[in-house]
Amino acid sequence: MRCHYAGLRNRKNECYRLTVSFNLLRRAWRSIRRVARLLRWGGVALPGVTGIRHTARRLLIIYDFSSQPFSIGDILIFQEASLVLRERHSLGKVDFALVYDPTFPVVPDPAFRNVDAESFLVHLSSVLPAAQVNAHLGSVFLFDSHLQLERHVADNAENYFVWPALAQYASREYLFYHCFNVLFREHFEQHGCLPVIGSRPAARTWARQFLAEHAGTAVPVTIQLRRNLANPARNSDIGVWIAFFRYCVDKYDAKFIIICGRNEVDERLRGLPNIIVAKDHGTGIEQDLALIEASTLHMGMASGPGTMAHFSRKPYCMFNWDLKLGSLTGLVKDDYRYRFQFSTPLQNWIFENESEALLKIEFQRIWNGRQGVTQHVPP
Repeated sequence: MRCHYAGLRNRKNECYRLTVSFNLLRRAWRSIRRVARLLRWGGVALPGVTGIRHTARRLLIIYDFSSQPFSIGDILIFQEASLVLRERHSLGKVDFALVYDPTFPVVPDPAFRNVDAESFLVHLSSVLPAAQVNAHLGSVFLFDSHLQLERHVADNAENYFVWPALAQYASREYLFYHCFNVLFREHFEQHGCLPVIGSRPAARTWARQFLAEHAGTAVPVTIQLRRNLANPARNSDIGVWIAFFRYCVDKYDAKFIIICGRNEVDERLRGLPNIIVAKDHGTGIEQDLALIEASTLHMGMASGPGTMAHFSRKPYCMFNWDLKLGSLTGLVKDDYRYRFQFSTPLQNWIFENESEALLKIEFQRIWNGRQGVTQHVPP
């Protein structure tokens, strides 16, 4: 009897060892397959291999807060990049995946010092609406783990073209310069224009009605002002702008719509007859972007929401640009003005801080050139 039970125990132990071995092999095989699929990151599947029609494949855009700024402007640039990539690879919907490390949720920068592990998700709502200026936007994902993101990519590799490339993702490359120097330049050289990012139809309709109600027959001009105590070097000189607005009262039939945060509004602005403070009407970032899109002209600081104007035909002038000039290629220089290769002569940015004289010169320039500018409306 004792031998019989011993034999049963041995067989049970053997079955257990076989089961454990099988499970280990199965997990190992799944890991190998996942790694193999992950290595196809950014590649184009061969027709007939996956069984999925090429045109049904989606573009997955990854915004990694470990390498990209907590910035409305950079999210807008990623949306433009997605439209370029979608056309290049004949893809369908654009899925947008954001990933962050809960321990260190943003890149080290004085401008983001108030965004920490505890407040990250609260602040996220202030930048995420910028992803909605994409007519082809599909799903939006938020991952608090790079591993979970990578598993999602691997498990859905047959459905996706993934950008950025695996090497760029792994090296934590800041992709602003790659977008302008490579993606946008190549697309412009091939097609002569860039795709247009634009607000959703409901937001666009709201913006047009807002301007009709508050600007009336005056020419609507959006002005982005900036007052960030965490990064004052890039702030607007409010006194200079107020002097400029006063100068314009009797000289231009214009209404200036101020785009800024609620805590950035200078009380003196509200006393000027040609000023509309957007935040006094409860606008959020999606509505601010729609106002920039719907306006006739745009001026202000080279920051955040103003990026919306870069990918339009709208005349604009932006000041206090702090980019690494040597890192951008294909720029066009006109005296102290710069513009991108794909921009028009009425779309300029300036390294200098604004002055009253400079504001008068640049506004007169884009005001005179506004006639005949045809706005491209996204689908």
